[in-house]
Amino acid sequence: MDQDHINKRSFKRIFLLMWVLVVAGFVLMGALFAYVARTKMPDTEELENPEFEVSTIVYSSDGVEIDRYFSKNRQWVTFRDLSPNLVDALIATEDHRFFTHSGIDASGTARAFAFLGRRGGASTITQQLAKQFFTPSRSRNPFVRVWQKMKEWVIAVEFERRYTKEEIIAMFLNKFDFIYNANGVGAAANVYFGKDQSQLSVDEAAVLIGMLKNPYYFNPVRNAERALQRRNIVLRQMYRNGYLDAEAFETYKAVSMDMSRFKRSENYSGLAPYFMSEMKKTIRMLMDEEGIRKPGGENYDLDVDGLKVYTTIDTRYQRHAEKAMLDHMRTLQKTFLEHRKNSDPWTYQREETSREVRDATLKGLVEQTERYEKLRRRYLSEPIEELVSQIEGARFYNIDIRRCLQAEKDSRYLDGLREQGMISMDQKNIYTEVLNHRDWLRLKKAWQDLEAATEKSFREPCRMEVFTYDGPAMMEMSPLDSIKYMAMHLQLGSLGMDPKNGHIKYWVGGIDYRHWKYDHVTSNRQVGSTFKPFVYTAAIQSAYSPCFPVQDIQYTIPAADRNFGLMESWSPKNSRGEFSGEEVTLKEGLRQSLNSVSVWLMINLESVNKVADVAERMGISRDKIPPFPSIALGTPDLSVYEMTAAYSTFANNGIYSQPVFIDRIEDRSGMTIYQSKPSQKDAISPTHNYAMVDMLRYAGSSISHEIKSDFGGKTGTTNDHVDGWFMGITPHLVSGTWVGGDYPWIRFLHIGLGQGAVMARPFFVHLMKAIESDPEINLDLTATFPIPQDMDIELDCEKYKALRIKKLREDELHDEFNEL
Repeated sequence: MDQDHINKRSFKRIFLLMWVLVVAGFVLMGALFAYVARTKMPDTEELENPEFEVSTIVYSSDGVEIDRYFSKNRQWVTFRDLSPNLVDALIATEDHRFFTHSGIDASGTARAFAFLGRRGGASTITQQLAKQFFTPSRSRNPFVRVWQKMKEWVIAVEFERRYTKEEIIAMFLNKFDFIYNANGVGAAANVYFGKDQSQLSVDEAAVLIGMLKNPYYFNPVRNAERALQRRNIVLRQMYRNGYLDAEAFETYKAVSMDMSRFKRSENYSGLAPYFMSEMKKTIRMLMDEEGIRKPGGENYDLDVDGLKVYTTIDTRYQRHAEKAMLDHMRTLQKTFLEHRKNSDPWTYQREETSREVRDATLKGLVEQTERYEKLRRRYLSEPIEELVSQIEGARFYNIDIRRCLQAEKDSRYLDGLREQGMISMDQKNIYTEVLNHRDWLRLKKAWQDLEAATEKSFREPCRMEVFTYDGPAMMEMSPLDSIKYMAMHLQLGSLGMDPKNGHIKYWVGGIDYRHWKYDHVTSNRQVGSTFKPFVYTAAIQSAYSPCFPVQDIQYTIPAADRNFGLMESWSPKNSRGEFSGEEVTLKEGLRQSLNSVSVWLMINLESVNKVADVAERMGISRDKIPPFPSIALGTPDLSVYEMTAAYSTFANNGIYSQPVFIDRIEDRSGMTIYQSKPSQKDAISPTHNYAMVDMLRYAGSSISHEIKSDFGGKTGTTNDHVDGWFMGITPHLVSGTWVGGDYPWIRFLHIGLGQGAVMARPFFVHLMKAIESDPEINLDLTATFPIPQDMDIELDCEKYKALRIKKLREDELHDEFNEL
């Protein structure tokens, strides 16, 4: 047998063997495919309802997106709303036979096997979608990866059976993580280009589609040159597959990549961050109260359920308010630091708050820091774990350790806590057991080491980022000094409300949400003289005229007075400690905020209840009004939120409007699941209310030349100049503002700087000027507070005085006639 014949037979055998292997491979592949399809498929419901975490979008009343709630920042975009530029770039680059295959591209798969992936991958868009949902982590083990690939094929086929091609594209682009808190192409367009995805140009769409290959490697922020090259590859694919002509390809390829509008999305990083934070709590509470649930009965999750919240906030008002806050507080803070440069609030000897309280507060602030938490874990974790494992019910917060230390020194200390109701008998027994345990000495030593380490760590200077009004700045200071520095900043809380319907137009809860999360709109502070209009309203309702004269002298409510039942006599002074002795009208008394007039009114009203009734009708909870005559001077602790709503009554013809800041909420499909219902009630008669409006106009007359709108206002200042207030009313907007420190010793030392007229009122002036000059808002400057048709209260004090003199003369003549 010649060699050629042998070679031919060998070739046939090899060829036959290859075919057998190929057929066996296909049979095995088919068997595996069938096995995976039968046993390893995801749940049917998972395929029909794949899980998407979609961010909740919050909109303003003027149709602008304010911000989002999310665990993953994703905005759902339907195929119908997708930019054609994105769809074209996707198909051209990732799967140009997408509309002709059934989930698996046979020719692409064969090519990938033949060239071991060197001439393009085999994954279709549908397979990539399956991978995102069910095999997101690519295994490096080749056998595991083959298994994963089989699952992707099976799931891809199932996806194709259950969804249209358009739905698959939408799901894929909505699911992909573009990093930087940009989940899905809708969020990515906003994060990288500052625009809606529907507005993306071809070259911008190509950048995002280019990132699908690897969002880190081809990231336009981190790797601009690499991303530009990838973008151009996408554009070339669009040209090759007929989505761009040659001229358009060259044009877009020449466009530079502009990332100037890139802004990483963070929770509450946009407008109204304090509002966003407070509203989230409100929505959760509201849904519980209203019984609002998903169709299956589960609670809605604002971070993942893709709701749309439509609010009453107006971004134009909000922007003006935030700018007015920054402008005013920058100047006020500079004045404050200059004022206190030689009287450190933390050590000042003549401060009303004791040094012990201030030191304890500072220590508490230290213990809230991440730096301290790391030290605490290092020193205390082991001894605490040992004691907790041996003593049932034991806990070791810092207060518990300090109590144990104090109990070592004073055998009666724990009994004293028990008698005061601060600890239970069980807790006392646990403390006693801890003190008697052999490991207590180890914890005590660790605590002492922690204290020493904290002292050292927080006093060593280092470079750190701190807040300034010109932006974050790096400064060399010790961590302790940085805590003092931050706490030395005055804060502002302000709320703007439409008095006619209760809609909240702006919400400013502090000077910088990133550094101070505490909201000063909803927090309670003593309101000072801004409470006095409630006293005056009660007086007007009791037939006192705004022009009624009262002598400016010191008045006293004696102890055991039957109307007030005080334990001690009460004789308050005016804020400046002086009395003129002259007669002043009620109108003038309110303008000058004279305590003497307010005390005289309280005495003659003969009841705290009359004032409390007025405040309650104006939306203030009676529980927050102390049953003492001192409320006439503003002792109640109330919030900016409550005070703004109450003053809206004056601006709305005596009708109280309950505040509203959520208009409606829609679910992901656009169905309304909550609709607000306006709530109003008559609080003050129109005639009495207009008398108060006139008095508030007069009280605010010192700044009337700066504001074009019809307006009134009242300042407020509390004891020791801790709190400064201003309440302003116009026909269109009621604005309540508080300014002060987070701690009572962060204050001005004299009333010249610490009064509401300096601390809070300038913000209102800045704001109103901006609103009145904004052509988009187009405020009606001719609007006035309505005068009731049956207005029978004389507001002209000259006329009132003449009528009163005439009446007195008539009474004298009448008396003389009777004597005759």
